[in-house]
Amino acid sequence: MPRKPNLDPTKKPHRSNEQLKKREDETPVYLKQEFKAPKTLTKEEKKIWKWLVGIFHETVNCRVSDADVHLMELYCRAKAATDEADAELKKEGAQPFEQYQCGYDDEGKPKYQLKANPNIKKRADNAALCIKLFDQLGLSPLARAKAGLASANQKKKAKDSLLDMMKRTDE
Repeated sequence: MPRKPNLDPTKKPHRSNEQLKKREDETPVYLKQEFKAPKTLTKEEKKIWKWLVGIFHETVNCRVSDADVHLMELYCRAKAATDEADAELKKEGAQPFEQYQCGYDDEGKPKYQLKANPNIKKRADNAALCIKLFDQLGLSPLARAKAGLASANQKKKAKDSLLDMMKRTDE
């Protein structure tokens, strides 16, 4: 049996419309920031940096600040490492397993051991790190939804129908 709702007319809302409007107006916007690339990045990592900064400047309400530069740097390193490992795996003749000689048997024949190609683990680990950092920087669809953005790829302010509905008065 479902629980009946509590319809207490004296109950006040947690936040007033004025508080919600004030919170929305005070959300910082970092569209004018430069986000200069750290000097420690390689040439490939700087290409990823430029792409990442471009993404930030195209979002509706960029919630990334200079404090997040280290996360951006880590993302660039992880993405470059993922791409490097992926390129190694796509080379002709690359095998999923590598064969190593590990001694000789009783008859003097060499014994071999198979080990997984290290680029498979490198690609998987760095790809997982990329996804995690992308989420923490607010660029994944789920992170944008959690942040309450109306749209991720437009500069003009989107109409927030839920906020409009909360402001209305039924008088």
